[in-house]
Amino acid sequence: MTLPTGPMNLAELHQLARRLTAAATAAMKDTSDLGPTELLVLECLYLAGPQPVGAVAQRTGFAQSRVSTVVAALHKRGLVELGADPADRRRTVAKIAEQAGAQAREARNRDAEPALRQMLPTLSDAEADAVIAALKTLSRALGEAPPDTSSGTDLRSADSPG
Repeated sequence: MTLPTGPMNLAELHQLARRLTAAATAAMKDTSDLGPTELLVLECLYLAGPQPVGAVAQRTGFAQSRVSTVVAALHKRGLVELGADPADRRRTVAKIAEQAGAQAREARNRDAEPALRQMLPTLSDAEADAVIAALKTLSRALGEAPPDTSSGTDLRSADSPG
């Protein structure tokens, strides 16, 4: 593998993030009858506990209208319970239903390595191992970093340190 020279520009970083997101989305579609957004909303509720739709939108980075639609669909399927916020009765709080906890756990624990290897067909096994190890290191480092308050989203998992 030839290492790139020069700095990575922001457009390249953005394109990398989009390709990684697309690979994760495709892998999620292959292993569940739920869509990727549904799985990520369930995971958010599983990790963070009951919360208003706006908080789910903020934590996941999805538009609040999208999260509202997804929560309504998950509620219709019996995977999310809805109730009034005790602090503000005008607000609705979403909570993962007991039977959905296993699905959220399973989605969270799915191995990403096969999807990553599929993205790297021209690399040797050793090179692919190095790339995957670097991505794990990056993920761990980002999980330990303080949250990005400028964007209004904190996509770190609730069980990561920091």
